[in-house]
Amino acid sequence: MKMIYVGPLTLGPDRDSSWIVSFEKLGCKVIPFSSYINYPDTGFLINIFNKICRRLSIGPRNQKLQSSLLRLAELEEPCWVHFILPISIDRKTIEVLKNKKIIVTQYFNDDPFSKYAPLGINWKFLRALASYDGNFVWRAHNVKSYENAGALYVEHSPPYYDPEKTTNAIDVTQAIELICDAAFVGHWEGDWRVECLDTLSKNGLNVVLRGGGWDDAVKDTSLENLSPITHAFGDEYIKIYRGAIAGICFFSKINNDGWTRRALEIVAVGGVLVCERTEEAMQHFKDREEAYFFSTVHELLNIVYFLKNNLEERERVRIAGFKRLLADDHTVMSRADRIYQFALKAYKNNIK
Repeated sequence: MKMIYVGPLTLGPDRDSSWIVSFEKLGCKVIPFSSYINYPDTGFLINIFNKICRRLSIGPRNQKLQSSLLRLAELEEPCWVHFILPISIDRKTIEVLKNKKIIVTQYFNDDPFSKYAPLGINWKFLRALASYDGNFVWRAHNVKSYENAGALYVEHSPPYYDPEKTTNAIDVTQAIELICDAAFVGHWEGDWRVECLDTLSKNGLNVVLRGGGWDDAVKDTSLENLSPITHAFGDEYIKIYRGAIAGICFFSKINNDGWTRRALEIVAVGGVLVCERTEEAMQHFKDREEAYFFSTVHELLNIVYFLKNNLEERERVRIAGFKRLLADDHTVMSRADRIYQFALKAYKNNIK
């Protein structure tokens, strides 16, 4: 089955290669197409124009992107086009693809209905979503929202991890050097994550912090000495979470998250998951047996102190969490197969 895969195709972070490899293993001939639009720094007024174009997915660069995709579809004649987070694709482009008898699906890992999302960023997608043959969504609560917005087919496709980049690449029985008491790798949000990490640091715990948007947020806190705070991807990401006594995970309030890929990855790379307590999170791991959950800053502080002073218990929970992860089915291949099976069935029905 020939398909065009439309995603950012960026290397930092790389969110696409796992999907592409999975679809190829399922028997698809995958033609990657980058949805990333580069807006160079060319002067004050043009930069303002570019910021507006980037936020609203409009302007000549956006039109060129969509025209290039349609030309590629005309040339390659795929059975299926699959999009990852298609905020830059309008309804007209989707309809042109469908008029060519191409099945069109999308996987959206943000919450397009969130009232906390940056103003205007999802408007084009919201107008187009009813045109997709299949919509695969990160959050269960979004299924109803999509249906109310007119989506033809909606399926919950929750967070995943890639064994090829995590579990298959490590030996969890091998002793490792612990490099810090607690670590968080992820972007800043204006919730309680600064307070949580600052409290750990002020109480004498060694904190590793990486990700985007942190430098201004940690000014005048005990975390300021960590600046400049940079991103961590790939092997560095694995090393940090594997070597932390407590691998901390916060959930995005902008996207109304109750679970995320990072939580699975912390366990998959051989770390101990310490994350915010949500109903969805508690469905994946048993508290204090396979992972640790916290609802207050004080509870988080006590967990990290406990793990630091009880390394044998930490190891027991780490191994139990890893076994639970392997027993459950949260791999990217599982998610890709569900989307592929939908597209294959839809295409067969389309050509009858």
